Formats: sequence, C-alpha cells, structure tokens
Amino acid sequence: MKTRKLGSTNIEITPILMGTWQAGKRMWSGIDDNESINAIRAAVEGGITTIDTAEVYGEGHSERILAQALKDIRDKVVYATKVFANHLKYDQVISACETSLQNLSTDYIDLYQIHWPSGTWNSDIVPIKKP
Repeated sequence: MKTRKLGSTNIEITPILMGTWQAGKRMWSGIDDNESINAIRAAVEGGITTIDTAEVYGEGHSERILAQALKDIRDKVVYATKVFANHLKYDQVISACETSLQNLSTDYIDLYQIHWPSGTWNSDIVPIKKP
C-alpha cells in the first residue's frame, strides 16, 4: 500500500488505518487478546502500517495489545495514539504521554492527538496556547 506524508511532517502514513478501540475490551464482549494481536498483524501484513489507539481504550489495554502485536517491527509502523479530554492540562498531557509510552513499550509516539476537545465529557475547558 502506498503511503503519503502526514501534513508537512516527514511521517508517512497509509491511507487506511487500523483502529484498535475493540482491542481495549471495555464495552465489548467476546474480545480475545490473541485474536486482536492476530488482526493487527494481519493488517500490517496486508500493507496497513498506521495503527490508531488511545489511552482510554480499555484504560491502556489497547495500547498494550498493540505493543505485544508489533514489538518486533516497531520501526516499520506508525503509532497514532490519543490523550483524552480530561487530561489536557499541561502536567496531565505529559503524564498521559508517559503512560502511553510505557503501554506501547516504545520511546516515541509518531502521532499524538487530542481524542476529544476540551469541554467534552464534562471535562474542563483548557485553552491551547503557545509556550
């Protein structure tokens, strides 16, 4: 599968991404970790190299499953994970990112996103400002 640049970055993503919400198991029944790992591996073998997850998917379980699935080919895939709306204050973002790095068993995240805007899910309004 051909990749394309993400915006003006040097990150190359596939136009089709693999989502891993269900791998978190929360709110889903009958999800087997080995089946999730096999599905992630099958997606990568089929050419999808961009995998999306989030800290909130199973309270990090999805990130940990992703790490198990791709630990031997980490340098060949793009990890896109997200910080949740209730972790958007500066110290919370840093802490959430550190936890995601641990969950993903990696020292870098290719694309770190805001999962929901501040103010959603009864979270505080946190303005985005330049340091």
